[in-house]
Amino acid sequence: MVMKNSMKTKEKITGLLFITPVMIQFSVFFLLPLGICIYAGFTNWNVLVTDKTFIGVANFVELFHDVKFWKALGNTIYMLIPIPIYLSLALLFALACHKKVPGNNVFRVLYYLPFISSIVALVLVWKWLFNSQFGLINNILLQVFGIVGPNWLGDPVWTKRMIVFMISWKMIGIIAIYYLAALKNIPKTYYEAAVIDGASPIKQFFKITLPLLTPITFYLSIVGMIGSLQTFVEVQLFTSNGGRNYGVATVIYYIWQKGFSYSQMGYACATATIFGLLILFITIIQFKISKKWVYEGE
Repeated sequence: MVMKNSMKTKEKITGLLFITPVMIQFSVFFLLPLGICIYAGFTNWNVLVTDKTFIGVANFVELFHDVKFWKALGNTIYMLIPIPIYLSLALLFALACHKKVPGNNVFRVLYYLPFISSIVALVLVWKWLFNSQFGLINNILLQVFGIVGPNWLGDPVWTKRMIVFMISWKMIGIIAIYYLAALKNIPKTYYEAAVIDGASPIKQFFKITLPLLTPITFYLSIVGMIGSLQTFVEVQLFTSNGGRNYGVATVIYYIWQKGFSYSQMGYACATATIFGLLILFITIIQFKISKKWVYEGE
């Protein structure tokens, strides 16, 4: 009995030693910054001044009365539009690759390249393509269709649409790989049984393929939502000061601007805290709703 207890103790110590590096990393790079951020949100911390004074909820009150914050929040929600677009297109592309359509290997490379390319390089290319004066897109619209193209980079409405197009185009490749892997894990026996029962390919898709892909779709929607809500680089590179009338700025851009352009780090931390809670709330809702449409198997 004593030997058994001694072995169990050694196993527990060994297990703790294995997870200690991960716990240290989690504490240093997540819990500690999180604690500092929450505390700083209640102070008037200015990066140019060493002293910090506790000011209670003053930052939060100012935040909720700031028109720019609400504009940025609306623009951030707008950036969720690409999710259903690239999920749908990526699924179609994955199905085409799964069925081994001629030329699918070439298309796999072409569609995956945008995801691994530098986002700065991609934005510069898109700024050239969508330039209102000499851009390729407006030239094609004018010469081929006789249409005067919009001011993509100057009109906040069109700039947001352009960012939506770009994010959708950039994400199709990587999302298609996830879907392709999920499709290859669906047992062929399901389809063989469906063929015997006389089910058409469309019925097989809606009754077998789509339900079995709901777990990966749920995962991709969660990750996509968190990523889209953190849109920043595109806004910073496509616009100046968040666009005309702050019409393109997102919450992350707003936080960056307050913290690093205006040196209001305490205010920026307060905004980050509220925004983090908002993302957590949306994620919890998604998990609750997922029980009604995600297929979990028998």
